[in-house]
Amino acid sequence: MMRAALCLGLALAIALALHRAPMAQPRDMDALPDDDAFGMLADPGFRVIPLHEAAKIAGQRFRGRLIAARLAPPHQDEHARGVELVHELRLMTKRRNVLLIRLDARTGDFLEVAGAGLTEARRRDGDSE
Repeated sequence: MMRAALCLGLALAIALALHRAPMAQPRDMDALPDDDAFGMLADPGFRVIPLHEAAKIAGQRFRGRLIAARLAPPHQDEHARGVELVHELRLMTKRRNVLLIRLDARTGDFLEVAGAGLTEARRRDGDSE
């Protein structure tokens, strides 16, 4: 009886050890543009403003310290307006609010600015600090 319980316990332990967690589901690919999101970068005529220029554009309009930056595919509404690639920047304000700034990576146009403290972080005309 004791031996049967030991064998059953061992079998249960092995079964639990071999159990695999379900695999992560693939991302919803419909959320991306139809073609490869960064495929246009292979085109030699495709020009992207450099990151330092995107940071300068954002810094001319908002006070804050750049804490993160990346190239990202456009949202569906941005893609529908002809945007092909986005500079996504995060600025930290003096009050430690984080602003998310999305710029068209080809033109530098502002697409979206979000976050707490926008009004306070916004530079006014002639505001140099």
